[in-house]
Amino acid sequence: MKLNLDIIRDPILIYYKIITDKDRYTIKNLLSIFGIILSLIMVSIGFYSSFNQFYIGDSIVQIFLVLLGLILFLQIFYSYMKIGFKKQLITMIIFTIIVFLFALFLPSFPPKYDLRDYEMSASILKFLIVSITFIILGIFGVSFSIKPIYDFTSRAKQYSAYFILILSIIIILIPLIIIVGNIIINGAGGITLEFITQDVSRHGQLGGVSKAIVGTMCLIAGVAIISLPLGIGAAVYLTEYAKGGIIVRIIRITVDILQGVPSIVHGLFALALFVPLFGISLLSGILVLSFLTLPIIIRASEEAILAVPKSIREGSYALGATKWQTIKKVVLPPAFPGILTGGILGLGRAAGETAPIMFVAVVFIGARSVPSLFSEIQALPYHLLQLIYYLGAYEVEQNAWATAFILLGIVLFMNAISILIREKYRVEF
Repeated sequence: MKLNLDIIRDPILIYYKIITDKDRYTIKNLLSIFGIILSLIMVSIGFYSSFNQFYIGDSIVQIFLVLLGLILFLQIFYSYMKIGFKKQLITMIIFTIIVFLFALFLPSFPPKYDLRDYEMSASILKFLIVSITFIILGIFGVSFSIKPIYDFTSRAKQYSAYFILILSIIIILIPLIIIVGNIIINGAGGITLEFITQDVSRHGQLGGVSKAIVGTMCLIAGVAIISLPLGIGAAVYLTEYAKGGIIVRIIRITVDILQGVPSIVHGLFALALFVPLFGISLLSGILVLSFLTLPIIIRASEEAILAVPKSIREGSYALGATKWQTIKKVVLPPAFPGILTGGILGLGRAAGETAPIMFVAVVFIGARSVPSLFSEIQALPYHLLQLIYYLGAYEVEQNAWATAFILLGIVLFMNAISILIREKYRVEF
């Protein structure tokens, strides 16, 4: 599998081109470089402050804002003197005014904003507001600092948008890295042979998660048996056989609505429908998670099938193949990686769900070592939820982190398999 490093290389090349340009020592380029660096530092400080719940102080924040405002003001003045007035300068002027106004009124902000007036027992702290604002102003500061380099041309818009997209990706990845890193650091130390092979005891203080692992695997296997054939079959019908019209639109709208239904609602639905029929059992959990997973599989399979060009189907028909032969031999093989990827991602979501099964399938302790379809089971998500309930009352924190580590490992392993399958069997059209 080839690793694509364009996301790292392209911003570096753009920045390198800026600083190695033959006119790199001009005021325009120097101001832009200072603006980019200062804006990126602001974004970093904003992240550090928000995740560590630490406020660096009004004076420091004001210094950064005033410096950014001055650099932008000089860029506006220099651009106006060199290229005259352009419409793009208006947005840059407005942004500069906003930066100065925020620096001016920052000391008057209260330490927190109480939300009791809105019937909410919560408050928004000042450091959080400043951190988020710092991040937003920093991102737009990078964008506006790039535009004068190319005299506000279409290339300036392109590079500006590109840097914003890169920063957006980084903003998304940072929380993910922090969450996964914390689980690995705190949970890896609790993974022992006894923890994996023993059952829970003493409210989670001792023992392990052997039955919870078995129960989770049974849930995943059962959901795969039910949801994969139904989801793929529905996608084949919607893409290859359905002729359109009001019925097909209703089906697609229903699938979208089902995908947006909160998981706890699925759990209440199962409690009302499946528990009276099958009791609190593995089968009830499999059925409710299958309903939860079906929309993901249907949508992913539809997109994979629609990605197969119509010309391939027409060529198959021209050779005398029937519709089903075309679907089976021509359409499904190249669509298989996308279908399987969507299926595994759906199963990964099912593996981590707690709300749908907590009333219909699982118990914290006392399940069978080898569960049957009509017996209660233990599952990792519910096990972790119970350990969190006991935090402070019993010494279960280490086992909670270790349980989260195993659950995360299962989900990431399934996602990794889907990526490998997609890359190995991907067909280029």
